[in-house]
Amino acid sequence: MNDSRQPAELHLPMAVSIREALKVINTPPPTPASYQPVLFHIDPDPERLRQRSNEIRLRDITSRTDHFLYARAREYAWSKRQTNQVRRTLKVLQLVFPGANLRFRASDILAMRSYDDGSNIRSTIEVLEDAGLLIDDRVPSFTKLFERKTHALPEPMRSQLELWRDIMVDGSKTPPRRQPRDTRTVKGQMYGILPAITRWVDDGRTSLAGISTEDILAALPDDPSRRHTMLLGFRSLFTILRGRKQVFTDPTNAIPLRGPRRNTPLPMEPTAIRDALVNPDPAIALAVSLVAFHALTTQQVQHIQLTDIIDGRLRMPDGRFIPLAKPVRVRLSAWLDHRAQRWPETKNPYLLVTVQTAPRLPPPGRNFPWKKAGVTAQALRTDRVLYEIEQTGGDVRRICDLFGIGIETALRYSHTATGPQNITADSA
Repeated sequence: MNDSRQPAELHLPMAVSIREALKVINTPPPTPASYQPVLFHIDPDPERLRQRSNEIRLRDITSRTDHFLYARAREYAWSKRQTNQVRRTLKVLQLVFPGANLRFRASDILAMRSYDDGSNIRSTIEVLEDAGLLIDDRVPSFTKLFERKTHALPEPMRSQLELWRDIMVDGSKTPPRRQPRDTRTVKGQMYGILPAITRWVDDGRTSLAGISTEDILAALPDDPSRRHTMLLGFRSLFTILRGRKQVFTDPTNAIPLRGPRRNTPLPMEPTAIRDALVNPDPAIALAVSLVAFHALTTQQVQHIQLTDIIDGRLRMPDGRFIPLAKPVRVRLSAWLDHRAQRWPETKNPYLLVTVQTAPRLPPPGRNFPWKKAGVTAQALRTDRVLYEIEQTGGDVRRICDLFGIGIETALRYSHTATGPQNITADSA
């Protein structure tokens, strides 16, 4: 027991035995039915909450979570500050929700950000989930966005769109089967079809079953990119609805799907690339060099693992090995030194780590470190491909082998750099 009369060095967490650890793990948590939801929530006074968390000893929650807390802290090399933050957040959680019976809703924990600046929300949720004390009622961000955009639509149109969303996101194992799609793809198609659906609702339509080919043709915009996105969304929408017998026919079958308008690839200013390569942030300098010299995509840079770099070569997901250029190896060495000094005990397997991912195992976000780089990965990649085409005289086959891109994409770059008449015979 932690006795205030004992010296401070005795307040350290004691190492539990295997028998005690198994007893804690196997003790069943309180049933979810015992959770008493609040009628309405009022944010407590942050200063008063801070004082009470320091004065009152709450052993109910910490006695059940300390084992999981310190085990996770050791496994993922948490700092002492992060561990103490999570332990304090657990105590504050029991103060704010005394009737929760040691089972806390994830939505209540996320709401603590508004009144408790010293809390560590994400790590607290992970510890409670390990301990079996979390009621995970989190709603995905895309679901919230979809509800906000479609809540005013009439029935049965809204139910039809919800069916399309569920099958697109989760897939379907019953005939007609369908693989799940990335939420970004579904989000783009949703934004593509919503203007037309809103217009139909204003005209008095309440169901998608009565939509004809003429209605879709009249709703398609003139802009090629927007037209392609809208028609692509309608094709997936009516294909799913017809497979689930929600509509009689697919009105998009008679409409040809044209490709989107593609922007002309343009080179970058050399000074912008040089400034990005000498950025004082080692993560930015490394990411920029990987794209500027080897034309990697944002997703490829994001998912590079430490084990993918072998003897100065980078192993790609498709099995290719890329010999890293000397400027890339210099910046790679600088980043690894910075990573080892900043997070010496991290177990994250990915090359690039952040403050949020260092104590965990996921890759960094798609926008890291490009938000602060001053250049985009797509612009750097385009510049690198155009430079290689100029140096090889438009050898499309070599471009495909070097950068792992398709024939159509390589031809588009080649037409921009050298013109159709200068494509070499090896391209065929």
